[in-house]
Amino acid sequence: MKRAHRESAFEAIIQANEHDLLRYFQRRLLTNADAADAFGDLMLTAWKLRRRLPADLTQARMWLFATAHNVLRGARRTAARRSAAADRFAREVRTLTAPTWDESAIDVRDALERIPAEDAEIIRLTYWDGLSSDEVAGVLRLNPSTVRTRLSRARQRLRVMLEPPGPARDAHDARRSAAFARTSPTD
Repeated sequence: MKRAHRESAFEAIIQANEHDLLRYFQRRLLTNADAADAFGDLMLTAWKLRRRLPADLTQARMWLFATAHNVLRGARRTAARRSAAADRFAREVRTLTAPTWDESAIDVRDALERIPAEDAEIIRLTYWDGLSSDEVAGVLRLNPSTVRTRLSRARQRLRVMLEPPGPARDAHDARRSAAFARTSPTD
């Protein structure tokens, strides 16, 4: 019974102060979304520390505002770290040169859009990002032999998509059909 009473007292104190606490964050943070996040952090922290909440209503209110102040300090530290990392990244990006897309690169990119997404990602990770099949398997949480099989099939699909139309492709198709006919079982 004592626990139920303590929890209902906690809920009553929160309900009596929640609007003031949310406004506390809204007045100090840049966006309502940041204020809502900080308020959520405060509620979680207050719930975890609810046994420390004073029984006196005035003292409980001050405890909630002191806890809100600590949450706000943490939110500001996080925002400062995030801002510093974003600034550092922006400086690095300015020094990078954008990849050049010649016509054949655009053809490859377009062909990648037409094969299954996971196979396209295996191609990108392997050839654009330089990962080994074991590393690709780790990124995609697949078996390395599965990656090698899918990579082989994806390369074949791309090869077919990127072959120029006309006599050269017709000759290639004829050779492939003849090879397939020689390896097909007979009835």
